[in-house]
Amino acid sequence: MPTAVQPKAEPQLPAAKRFTISADQAGQKLRPFLIHTFHNVLVRADTIALLRQKRVLVNDQIVLDTHVLQLDDCVQVDIDALHSIKSRLRGLQVEVKYTEPGLVVLSKAPGINKRTVEWAAAAIEVARDTYEGVVPECDALVPWIAVNEVEKGMGMLVILVNSSERHMDMLEHVNKGRVVFTICAVCHGKVDDSVFAQTSMADLAEQTRELTVNDTSASSDHGLWFKYNHLRPDIFSFISAKVTSVTPSSTVGHLSLVQASILYTTSPSLVLRRFMFELDHPIAGSQNHTRPLTNHKDKGTLQAFVSAEFPSLATNSIVTVSEDVPPKLLNVCAREAKFFDRRKEQARVEMEKLSASDSALDLDLTKCVPAAYVSGRKEFCGFVFHVTTDTLIPRPSTETLVDATVEFVNKRTDCKTDTNIMDLGTGSGCILLSVLLRTTNTRGIDIDISTPALSVAHSNNNRHKLTHRAEFVHASFETFTIDPHVVSRGPFDFIACNPPYVSSTRASRMRASIENEPMLALVADNGGYQAYRDIHTALAADARVLARDGCIAFEIGKGMENGVRSIFGDWVEVNAVRDTQGVLRVLVFQQVMQGTN
Repeated sequence: MPTAVQPKAEPQLPAAKRFTISADQAGQKLRPFLIHTFHNVLVRADTIALLRQKRVLVNDQIVLDTHVLQLDDCVQVDIDALHSIKSRLRGLQVEVKYTEPGLVVLSKAPGINKRTVEWAAAAIEVARDTYEGVVPECDALVPWIAVNEVEKGMGMLVILVNSSERHMDMLEHVNKGRVVFTICAVCHGKVDDSVFAQTSMADLAEQTRELTVNDTSASSDHGLWFKYNHLRPDIFSFISAKVTSVTPSSTVGHLSLVQASILYTTSPSLVLRRFMFELDHPIAGSQNHTRPLTNHKDKGTLQAFVSAEFPSLATNSIVTVSEDVPPKLLNVCAREAKFFDRRKEQARVEMEKLSASDSALDLDLTKCVPAAYVSGRKEFCGFVFHVTTDTLIPRPSTETLVDATVEFVNKRTDCKTDTNIMDLGTGSGCILLSVLLRTTNTRGIDIDISTPALSVAHSNNNRHKLTHRAEFVHASFETFTIDPHVVSRGPFDFIACNPPYVSSTRASRMRASIENEPMLALVADNGGYQAYRDIHTALAADARVLARDGCIAFEIGKGMENGVRSIFGDWVEVNAVRDTQGVLRVLVFQQVMQGTN
């Protein structure tokens, strides 16, 4: 249960009216010295105003704000305590929502911590026109006590009292269920009000209570969480929640705006985060028991207080303080809906262009299935290819690899034989087949470790009537140089390879956008470089598959060029190509043959 705390004075700040310049301060100009010295007392504008009003003296003389301070200079600032308190308050994003003797409810903006809110409550009391006591220095104010926990990263209502006795009284109201906090939050998924049915919530509360009481393990997540946060094990049964809106999302399916009222706790936002996490509809955010939201990772945790209800300490009548749902939360939902509509229109246009069936045109992006997988088609390099979830969806950036391959082919004008090309890790076969479709004097093979992917590539080969120019081999990056089927079709003049290069860390952040695609073709160990290492090792062991003047071209991820260059440091880099976005996307290497300089 929440327990009372004693008010503590803030540590002394350098807000005295007279200063003697130390060796560390000597050499500073007067204006930046004052701004730094008074940053916890005055807003910048008020500090500058003191200089303009000639209320700052150095060695009893008025000087310019560019004056350079010397060791042992005496700086005197003419400022009264009340002015400094009001100045600092103006720089804080706090608003008084309710007040009575010894109690105030403040609305604070994200970014303001508990210590600052508690100071602000005391400062507001002193700054009132009706205040009759002696005004203390700005830094000597005894802060009030926050009743509910203050989270720096979110906007919230905070109940504050000016004494430990009133704090005890408010905590008694909390522990008897007389204080109700209401919070709204943006949650992942399409939440239905039936999820919040009393039976379901009671079951969840009972399961949590049993886990907390019966699991004596010191590492029990439930037990530790409830005990550390001083929460009763049945806290979830005292949550009353409802869904206020549902927004479609092309990245997570749906977002739901949930409003929940919570009793018996001074940490309602903490409780709601864990509650929605247990229901598998976590709040969008970056804290514990939340889940990040693509496109909005810089928005903090998307929850905010909308009301606080409590008994008045003065009259014992019920006080209700309310706020509107913050625009920040509504804007996130609106932006996600906008992204969804844009993606849906792009998908519709793409599928119409591909002459997709009527059933494919009836696309539901809330299922987060890419349009290419719904239609089974994707345009690449001006040609249409069949794709399935066994293959990656061809990206425009990969067209750069095709361009580099075609450039190599076109430079071999004096060659009397067809250019022999290997597509290593072919997937849908779009790379090799696009090269063959754009050139006439070429042939090649598609290699992949995935049999289903090779089947898709074979179907695309038939679709484009290239059966006499392309073959298909099942092999891996580690073994392709010694596979008899590959060796018998060599040597190859050019190897084009778009290997998996997404690191596991980055893949976890991209989960929503890539979850339908084969991880084998996307994610690689060692920070995304493992496939490059395996291919280099295989070629170093046996390079018969590559012609003497042959090259290998790799697609690379953004910023990976130095790592790949290091791996192929014993080869000669003969080309580096940027994609249409200006990102270095393809590196081409030629093997250094023995006997050459």
